[in-house]
Amino acid sequence: MQGINKAKHAHLIDALHHLQQIIQQADTPCAQQAAAYSVALKDKYSEYEILLRELAIQIEAYEDLFAEVKVQFLGRKLRELKRQTLLPQPTFSVLRNAMHLEHST
Repeated sequence: MQGINKAKHAHLIDALHHLQQIIQQADTPCAQQAAAYSVALKDKYSEYEILLRELAIQIEAYEDLFAEVKVQFLGRKLRELKRQTLLPQPTFSVLRNAMHLEHST
């Protein structure tokens, strides 16, 4: 799935506008359809932009939570366990490496 290309959207709206100008003298179904499509496309693009803003907010919230879990919880807990020697060295290494590999991408 790809995002909506703003330039292609603008070109299509412009083409519909030019068509409307050419046939505006005649009150034909074609002119009415061009106007309806133009309104529908503009509405859908506005909805798309709203959803993108909402998605950006969700991504930021997720990244904040991700960082909190990684640094404040998991990292701290692993250090505590290592100090208390509750984790055998091989287990600690595996967890640390998994954390690094999982979160470095």
